[in-house]
Amino acid sequence: MAPITTAHFIRDLKDDHQRLLDTLEEARRLGLGTAEGRRCLFTCKELLSRHLRKEDTMLYPALRQAVGKGDLGNVADAFATEMQSISGSLLEFFARYDAGAGAGDAGGLDFARELGRIIIALKMRIQREESRLYPAYEKARAV
Repeated sequence: MAPITTAHFIRDLKDDHQRLLDTLEEARRLGLGTAEGRRCLFTCKELLSRHLRKEDTMLYPALRQAVGKGDLGNVADAFATEMQSISGSLLEFFARYDAGAGAGDAGGLDFARELGRIIIALKMRIQREESRLYPAYEKARAV
């Protein structure tokens, strides 16, 4: 298998972002009261877990190892710390509305409000990743 290029890896991460946001929007549209809506939430949880694993195993270590290329390790640490907080909130949300945990408020107003807040927070985080973190990764990987 050929090694993954920096451009391909960044494109893959951005694709993850879009799939995650699209799936959350679909969950909002369908609502928690439907099997499809609950399936979307489960899919979001899986997408997020895979994405975080990619960041933790490939992106942050490359930034931390970028000796002589500025403050890239600190960028990695700051983004990783922030993501721990965000992902903790997301995992609490997924647990609260998990299909196996009951219907929660059955897709009512609380679910819609909380999902809306999550989508906004993720959009803001994604914008910061794509404008600051990914360029830092590209700089770290440059020869």
